[in-house]
Amino acid sequence: MHLETFLQEAASGPDGHGLPRFIEKEFRGMLTCGALGGGFARFRCSACKLERLVPFSCKRNTACSSCGGRRMTALAAHLVDEVIPLVPVRQWVLTLPYRLRYMLAWDHKLCRAVLGVYIRVLLGFLRRQARKSGVLNGQGGAVTVIQRFGSALNVNVHFHALLLNGVFTVNDRGTLDFHSAVPPTDEEVARLLATIRRRIARLLCRRGLIGDDRPAAIDPLQETSPTLAGIIGASVQGRSALGNRAGRRVLRLGSDPDSPWVTSTTPRQAHLDGFDLHANAALGPHDRERVEKLCRLCGCPHNLHCADRLVMRTSRSRGREER
Repeated sequence: MHLETFLQEAASGPDGHGLPRFIEKEFRGMLTCGALGGGFARFRCSACKLERLVPFSCKRNTACSSCGGRRMTALAAHLVDEVIPLVPVRQWVLTLPYRLRYMLAWDHKLCRAVLGVYIRVLLGFLRRQARKSGVLNGQGGAVTVIQRFGSALNVNVHFHALLLNGVFTVNDRGTLDFHSAVPPTDEEVARLLATIRRRIARLLCRRGLIGDDRPAAIDPLQETSPTLAGIIGASVQGRSALGNRAGRRVLRLGSDPDSPWVTSTTPRQAHLDGFDLHANAALGPHDRERVEKLCRLCGCPHNLHCADRLVMRTSRSRGREER
């Protein structure tokens, strides 16, 4: 019932066509997930003769929380068992300004480029920290999840990076030694955020997306689907896109919808011009249960997108750090 109302309101948008077909297909598939009418498998116990009917899932990549939950659990188990070694891990979370969130929501190449800037800055910081301790030629690693939504399911593209909290070096026997890093200070987190912000701005300038001497960048999403562009833009700002409350703040239980956003001031966190960097969550090398829980949090089904991929980056370019 709510889906049909949503689609009707979207169809009354500026382009008159409503949402793209693939979005409607995702929602309709989710509504049939687990329904026996969509097919099922029958299991029968050879001993007690008990029979069970197990309905098929929709296997959708975005909207279905049931299918996403299974992928989340499998992904977390894979990371803990096969990817993340027995070393300390620190989570770094980068949140972006509203305008940049909107751009990255539909431009996946730009999203990957911004992610590359972010991870190179963090890995470079760990290498420099290791060199100060006399550890040369160190290489770090990170697993990053591109999260696309906030806790209210609003569009909020941000990056959860699980960094190995230190660097590896090759010893005389040809095996690897791990050198743990000391926790970053509040000042170091602030400097890192300033560097990330500056390098992302340079990236956007090179691509002609910002700059006082440049015309406003063309929005391909607005050109092809104005309705979808309007919905994404409203979601990024936490506002209603359709219906009687279009353009107004989304109502929140127990709070004034027009109250300003509250910025957290926890340790190892910095906020600058809409950019926010948080690095206060760290786990030890043998705390695998909590590492798996953290991986499940990063891979929460309402945060992942079918086009996103986990990125395992190592610091191969030791002498080519961005200045």
